[in-house]
Amino acid sequence: MELELKNRRVLVTGSSRGIGRGIAAAFLAEGARVAVTGRKRAALSATANAWAAEFGADAVLTCAGDLTRPANIAKALCAVRKAWGGLDVLVLNLGSGRGMPGLAADATEWNRVLQLNLVAAMETLRLSADLLALSRDSAVVFVGSIAGLEALGAPLAYGAAKAGLQHAMKGAAQMLAPRGVRVNMVAPGNIHFVGGTWDHRMKEAPEPTTKMLESQVPLRRFGTVEEVAAAVVFLASFRASFVTGACLPVDGGQTRRL
Repeated sequence: MELELKNRRVLVTGSSRGIGRGIAAAFLAEGARVAVTGRKRAALSATANAWAAEFGADAVLTCAGDLTRPANIAKALCAVRKAWGGLDVLVLNLGSGRGMPGLAADATEWNRVLQLNLVAAMETLRLSADLLALSRDSAVVFVGSIAGLEALGAPLAYGAAKAGLQHAMKGAAQMLAPRGVRVNMVAPGNIHFVGGTWDHRMKEAPEPTTKMLESQVPLRRFGTVEEVAAAVVFLASFRASFVTGACLPVDGGQTRRL
């Protein structure tokens, strides 16, 4: 299926590693131009150099900085606008599931997790909305989590942040539709990649982790970064032109209520 993403201008937040990096690579493979972000300038440069050799130097833009800070968000958007003249696709992937378990999280921890997993994404969308509205059939894709869909044992603050993100996505989809901007979400389940949470758990406790997969996930395995990226790229493409306000779980059937 031709997704018609060639030369589309894409910004992927939190794209220096893991799922975000996989999403950026998937867009590049479809011929899009991609701005990648992360806090570590050296890691971003290494990634950009590798991709430039494969996809062309003009296809990759790096925006280093902490995107929980509005000034850095504005700086990244300015760089995209200066380099490419506009923005067609925004992928909001910034976040982390690491946090204090149960009721151990205090107000400081709740604020940290909410800022990283909810507030930063909505601030990025707020600052990007006018730029996206100038494009033809622009798209926003949030990367949420099944922890925001059901209570699955994730840290409470993280689950609450991702649940709030889904609500915000639904509202933003209604508000931005008249401006030609579609807004959707992909909610990954247990995704394995080197250096990720599930990679560490498999190394530390392989037997209980395997039993969890076999008992809780109908497909009885981890998902891959590429499987999440494929869902994101589809929702951002013209092939999903009548899809907005949707949340697509990529979880091997683990969630039950959707």
